[in-house]
Amino acid sequence: MPKKIAAQSWVVLGLFLLGAAQAHEAQTSWELQLPGVSHHFGSPRMPGKSWNQFHDGLGLQYSEVKGDRVRRYTAGFMRDSFGKQGTYVGAAFGLRMIDSRYTVDLAAAPMLLYRTVKFDTSDRVLVPVVMPILSVEHKASGIGGNLTVLPGGNFGKNLRFPGLIYLQLSYRL
Repeated sequence: MPKKIAAQSWVVLGLFLLGAAQAHEAQTSWELQLPGVSHHFGSPRMPGKSWNQFHDGLGLQYSEVKGDRVRRYTAGFMRDSFGKQGTYVGAAFGLRMIDSRYTVDLAAAPMLLYRTVKFDTSDRVLVPVVMPILSVEHKASGIGGNLTVLPGGNFGKNLRFPGLIYLQLSYRL
């Protein structure tokens, strides 16, 4: 197993163990993160190329709610904007804004994305980001979604990105 993958596995395991260790005082749940869709705010700079707007993949999310405080730990894989498979790991820290038939949470999510940064390569790099997340869930069905905006800009010397809005579906187990 390559050293990069082994190191990522330990990070993922550590995040989930941390969440599980604190679970005894809070309302907790596990969710599947399902495929999502995006809209990019610009076109690629390469002629003949277009952004991938359907992000197939699968992830697992551990959620913890204490009063109005919400924490989530997440890891998974998905097809990125360049059409290549990548992985992600991260957390979200926020507030429960609505708690009725639907829950609505607003959070900041520091994430590590292991992804490609160009159309013409399969090389992957770690891209650290902090994204705003709006999470909505229908309590009775467990069906929900995470909506985020990744602003455009320069994410290092190799990745100039136009920004996007992204909706990922989720299902509470």
